[in-house]
Amino acid sequence: MKTKITILVTFLIVNFLNAQKNNFSKNIVGLWKISEKSTEVYFFDLVENYKKSDAALVAQLESQKQSLITSFIPEIRYQFDEDFSLGIITPQGSQKGTWQISSDQKELSLAFVRTTKYKIEILTSSVFSITTEFGKTISFEKVKEEKSNIDKELNDIDLTASKKEIQILIDDFKNAIKSKDSIALTNLFYNKKVVWISVAHDKSFEYGKRLDPNAKEIEQSGAYELLNDPQLKDIGLEEKFYNVNIFTDGKLATVVFDYKFIMGSTTTNWGAESWQLVKTDNTWKIYSLIYTYNFMNIKPLPDNMKE
Repeated sequence: MKTKITILVTFLIVNFLNAQKNNFSKNIVGLWKISEKSTEVYFFDLVENYKKSDAALVAQLESQKQSLITSFIPEIRYQFDEDFSLGIITPQGSQKGTWQISSDQKELSLAFVRTTKYKIEILTSSVFSITTEFGKTISFEKVKEEKSNIDKELNDIDLTASKKEIQILIDDFKNAIKSKDSIALTNLFYNKKVVWISVAHDKSFEYGKRLDPNAKEIEQSGAYELLNDPQLKDIGLEEKFYNVNIFTDGKLATVVFDYKFIMGSTTTNWGAESWQLVKTDNTWKIYSLIYTYNFMNIKPLPDNMKE
């Protein structure tokens, strides 16, 4: 009889602990926004995440810091669902992923293109806060009244067609460079205004500065300047893209990728590139293009770009 009582008590305790864990996880289910005091910290975390992988995007984010903190980030919403699906809605579109809380209730994992883990500081049914890998704490507040609108947007938006249209723009861009068609290339930009910004990596900038004392770290400069160069008349030009990612809400879009630029049979430079796109008159146009560059003699080509 004593053994049966012990088993029963153990069973009840285990059930109680499991229920506590389930209730803890259920606290996160719902729609959340970034608290006002955390918008600047969120921006910092965003920039730090991209520093190693996309310097061009970091430069673009930094240039728009104030508007992102005051207008963009406050509109971001996180929708956590009971089936562990996760949706993020931003003014530029939505993303879907998954979420998971560790068995010890100390860690929150968010999975999109990659999985990021955060330390849970507080998690109740109305507020929660996490510490990022950079040691910064971000707080969230629950917003119930927007749930139906967010759910509808997450479920109804089909951006496949937009991404296919943007891929056509990418192909047209590459073809214009390869055929040295400056008119076709210019037509791909909004209002035919070419905004093409280069950002030099430090060592490549130092090298370039030695060759040209007037060289600038960030300037309007790019392949478009080479298309009509008579000295390159018999030399082929080509830009190859790698790891292309397209983010869009159907009206605005960001395209980020790695690239290498080839003159003749020689790769001259490589780096990261980011486009801001707008859709006007049912046509996608490049609003701005920004890229980083490494000279080949300064920093060799990554293995995934070697052919």
